[in-house]
Amino acid sequence: MSLPKHIELSQAVKACKNKAMTIDDAAAEIKVPDYVVPMLVRKNDNLVIEGNVVMAKRESNGPVIFTLLFFMGIIAVAGLMGGLGQ
Repeated sequence: MSLPKHIELSQAVKACKNKAMTIDDAAAEIKVPDYVVPMLVRKNDNLVIEGNVVMAKRESNGPVIFTLLFFMGIIAVAGLMGGLGQ
């Protein structure tokens, strides 16, 4: 069983060092004509085309940062409360 072409394209782009490749390279990688690549990008929410380059969208680190700050705040409050009891 083969993966759909838009999933193959997404995996090929994400596997690149800079998470970007030209339309011609992408077409050669998944073995489709180059005029098909923009149609496949439109099917995939994780990819965008800028100029002649297919790029993976950057993932946000916001939730991770907020979770880290939340736990650091809890540790700081616990440390202050522990210091007050002495």
